[in-house]
Amino acid sequence: MLNSDYRDAAARDLEKADAAYKAVFQKAVTDMERLHHSRLMAIRTIQYMERYIVALANRPRDFDRQLGEIRVRYVTFQNTCSQLREAERRSQETAVGMGAAGVLGGAGIAALGPTAAMSVAMTFGTASTGTAIASLSGAAATNAALAWLGGGALVAGGGGIVAGQTLLTLAGPVGWVLSGVSLAGCLLAVNLSNREIARKTEESLAAIKKEMERIKEIDAQVLCWNKETKALSNAVMNRLSHIRANRKRNYTDFTDGEMNELASLFNSTEVLSRKIGETMKQ
Repeated sequence: MLNSDYRDAAARDLEKADAAYKAVFQKAVTDMERLHHSRLMAIRTIQYMERYIVALANRPRDFDRQLGEIRVRYVTFQNTCSQLREAERRSQETAVGMGAAGVLGGAGIAALGPTAAMSVAMTFGTASTGTAIASLSGAAATNAALAWLGGGALVAGGGGIVAGQTLLTLAGPVGWVLSGVSLAGCLLAVNLSNREIARKTEESLAAIKKEMERIKEIDAQVLCWNKETKALSNAVMNRLSHIRANRKRNYTDFTDGEMNELASLFNSTEVLSRKIGETMKQ
């Protein structure tokens, strides 16, 4: 009876930690989706500015050089997105051909949705090995990004937590979050002594708390990037609208003040183009 009480108490503690971790994890993923959307909108802003400059007669030759550098940055971002989408498409076709479930290498990962998976991948940029995530296949790219987000090894799909033996401290939080396996259920499924139950529960709770704090730090950086990207994108758009209001189509007609304003617009656009490609340093 006493053993049962210990198990029940451990299960309740782990279920609470489970819910808290999943909430933090999901918030981080959602914020990464918002960041990705802001970056796509920022690219549109840059392209508006680009079209205006290209149509401007007698513009300084240096303008085209600056535009080329800016274009390389946002096109690199777009190409990486395209590579990830193509990798996912190939992965989906392979999964269908093999009768496998899920489009990203596991039902648990697929449940995140393709936009969320891409947003996470674009936030991290490289796998923990230093390999570019975009160069990996669909499932591998997503696994690499999510493993970095959740820490430790990614365990997804039917291979989740095997026979209740692999607890959080061994599998990594993202493993059981994505596989949909209850950590508390795993603990209850194993015949452990009271001391073992207490020890494994404490280890798992400590690991959950540590990972939650790490993900909160990642999320804080994501929120900061999103705020900066949106503010800078709005500033570029507002400045472009103000310059276009002079209705001048020839650079030689610009006043000194208008030339300085255009130079400032270029500087802001260059910073924005760099902001789009920022990735998490691990």
